[in-house]
Amino acid sequence: MIKMIKNINKISVMFCAAAMSLAFGACKKESRIEMNFPDKYEGKTVEVMNFADSTVLASMVITDGKASLVSEENDSLRFPLFTQIAIDGRIRAYYIMEEGRVVLSDSMSVPTGTPLNERFSSMLSTLDSIENLDDMSLYLDYVETAYNDNKDNPIGLYFGIEWLKYAEPQRVDSFLNASPAGFRDTRRVKHYEEFARHRAQTAPGMKYTDFAGETGKGGTVRLSSYVKPGKYTLVDFWASWCPYCIKELPDMKQLYADYADKGFEIVGVAVRDKTDDTAAMVAKHELTWPVIYNTQRVPYDIYGFSGIPHHMLIDPDGVIVSRGESVAQIRARLQEIFGGEQ
Repeated sequence: MIKMIKNINKISVMFCAAAMSLAFGACKKESRIEMNFPDKYEGKTVEVMNFADSTVLASMVITDGKASLVSEENDSLRFPLFTQIAIDGRIRAYYIMEEGRVVLSDSMSVPTGTPLNERFSSMLSTLDSIENLDDMSLYLDYVETAYNDNKDNPIGLYFGIEWLKYAEPQRVDSFLNASPAGFRDTRRVKHYEEFARHRAQTAPGMKYTDFAGETGKGGTVRLSSYVKPGKYTLVDFWASWCPYCIKELPDMKQLYADYADKGFEIVGVAVRDKTDDTAAMVAKHELTWPVIYNTQRVPYDIYGFSGIPHHMLIDPDGVIVSRGESVAQIRARLQEIFGGEQ
């Protein structure tokens, strides 16, 4: 049994029975989602939110590993609508409200069962395979093509925003000027448009921007405390909950071992993370470089990045050399800077 906690935008949870159809006329369009979750989420509240502006449309408690929602189209809720499913404030899945029934398994990020959800699920699988190639230009090419091919449906909103997250700032205005009516006015698009401006202000060739965080013991510390004249400094924005961040730690440790005595430093910056969780991961992986704790979203706002890990290499004069490169790409840069065949 699902206990409804909120109901914003008048989402109906009535099941339109055949008898009611005969009595009151044809049913309106309904979108039904049945969700399955791992045991660790039992008793938690799952929220369904409008992807464009993060407005909570409905929320319910997970019971016996399940939750479900039936949404009826009305004047304030028009199908198809791109939504996101969140637990504890973190996005767990995406769901396109359209007529029909979909099922979300506990191992999937998109439900299946209706045309747009099936299409989006397939496209995300392709995107994941491209992401594993560690080639951002290929990733952005696919995202831009997906956006252009889906401007007439909600999938286009997702890929348009995904492109804005990583695009070269100088291309943003022309991209938005050519977008469908209303796209540029959504809150999420405005947010990432502003992020692009911040990326331009902190692009390679610009001086790095300082900010404050905490030590592991709660004291205040600044990035400038670790960016020393005469050294190249790699700033690693990461979090204990980020699997990609953890996966690359062995390569980061080897990079540090190879170049630490040549005038190279690494500074870890924990974003959107709890201090205890960060400290536990630092201890587990025996990280020996300094870490700035509890910066939350401050670095995102200053540097305009979205995904982590995000790497920023700073030269001995405090000038940004590169941003968003992989560990392998950074290693190639360091080989060029310091020489040798590390």
